Amino acid sequence: MNKRSVSISSLIILMSLLSFIFEVCLYYFIQEHVVTVLAAIVISLAFTHYFLEKTMDYDSCFLQASFVTICSAAFVVVIYLLQPNPWMIYDYWALVLVLINWLVPFVYCFLRDFCDHGPRYGGYLFFFYGMSVVFAVLYALIFIKQQFITPLLPPYEAMKFGAHNFVPFMATGHYFESVLGSGGDSFGMILYIIEMVAFGIPYGFYARAFTREFPLLLRILIYLCGPFLVEVVQAVTGIGRGDIDDFAFGMVGLVIGVGIFRLVDYASVYANKRDFLEDRAVVKNLLFHL
Repeated sequence: MNKRSVSISSLIILMSLLSFIFEVCLYYFIQEHVVTVLAAIVISLAFTHYFLEKTMDYDSCFLQASFVTICSAAFVVVIYLLQPNPWMIYDYWALVLVLINWLVPFVYCFLRDFCDHGPRYGGYLFFFYGMSVVFAVLYALIFIKQQFITPLLPPYEAMKFGAHNFVPFMATGHYFESVLGSGGDSFGMILYIIEMVAFGIPYGFYARAFTREFPLLLRILIYLCGPFLVEVVQAVTGIGRGDIDDFAFGMVGLVIGVGIFRLVDYASVYANKRDFLEDRAVVKNLLFHL
């Protein structure tokens, strides 16, 4: 590693650390945490653009984005473990802050790579896979917390073992029928469904991305095994709610995730004549020999 690379890496770490400290200060001093999130979006965009243009390489973007994401995730874990306290209040905006610090550079770099029709910037595949690993770790931690430590539960009492355990959406349909009949509020159930579906979207996207070369039947088996194993573990341990409806909601999210991957892939093939996860240098050589 030459002196210039060391200097740039040091600059990236220093500026990332300063941006993280600034976000923490905003979170502490401003009660409206949406302001912190908006500021994080602007800072993340500015830094990602600056480092990409300065180095002409996505490695610098990965270093900046991963550093801030990991620091903000550690910050969220600390304030969560210290609850309750009068100084730092944990709420879902803290999780949004972590997501923003990961998502904004990820989307920005994807769009830049998608719109770059020549190998002007290097290292995108390293950036994609590196950011995917960072996300996988965060996703696993949040998933374990929300499914097994403080499990998500629907807004109705557990039913006795019966047909609803095997017929998809039977329990959910019965709940909505009873709520509509009594004039109650179904917002809690709708929010629960959205959360369960949302957990399945990243699994579907990355399961499709990392099994691109697998046979179709094997891919389908992998799609089914993830949500199924979660429900089996919950049913056996008694933690959370092992239920056919949760499996179905997870599968809906999985289908959405797979659909997002397919749309992105089709768009890349149509616009750039390549899979968006293919190395540009390899594609260029193939076209040259053709």
